[in-house]
Formats: sequence, C-alpha cells, structure tokens
Amino acid sequence: MITRTTFDSSANLILVKVEVEELRGERTLFPAAFDTGATFTIIPPDIALDLGYDHAKSKARKRIFTGSGVELCPLVTVKSITALGRTIKNLDVLCHDLPEGSCVDGLLGLDFLRNFDFVVKYSEGIIELKKKT
Repeated sequence: MITRTTFDSSANLILVKVEVEELRGERTLFPAAFDTGATFTIIPPDIALDLGYDHAKSKARKRIFTGSGVELCPLVTVKSITALGRTIKNLDVLCHDLPEGSCVDGLLGLDFLRNFDFVVKYSEGIIELKKKT
C-alpha cells in the first residue's frame, strides 16, 4: 500500500506533521521538516519532556553537525512516531532545539525514512511512501 502526502512545493522546505506517542498513551502533533540530510529525527527537548521522555536522564548521546559546530545531543526512544501516514514503533530520536525563528519544531530524518521506499514528486507537491518489501 502506498500513502500519499501533499506539501507546498513553493515553500523553502517540505513541511510534514509528526505525531509522537506519549508514555501515557496520548499523542502530540508538531510540524517538522522532511529532511533526507538528517541521520536522526529530531524533536525539541521541551516537547520530549511534555511527552514524558526525560532527555536529561538519557545516557545515550549522539554527535550532530550543525551550522554552528558539533553538538552532543541526548537520544530517547519514543513509543511510536507517525508521519506521512506511516508509524514506526520504538524509534530513537534526538532531543535538540532548532534555531530560533525556525518554522518547524523538529526534523523527520533518515532513521524514520529508511524504513520505506519513497518518491518526492516535487513539481506535484506529493510524497509517496511504501513499506519496504
């Protein structure tokens, strides 16, 4: 089964809605950038904490390269994350704030996307996702 998601192809980046399952079972939705250049999905620390994931207690850390240099970010495992009509359970995500003034709260990275075959039809403003076989 292929899922199709539309986006504004005139915008400077592809915006998607990401839904993360809280530890209590509820879900929180926030805007993220579809980012094939990001190895990990990134959610802001304050959203992670609101969801019940205490990034400060995480022993796992990953280095990321940003425009301002190298940073060490906590890694937390979320119960599930849904985007583009698909859900991945127990995904490790990084907790990191994006620069002030960003129009998104996080990034949807390759750790999520590598679970699928996908096509971006930029001229049509469509992303098609299919579970890998």
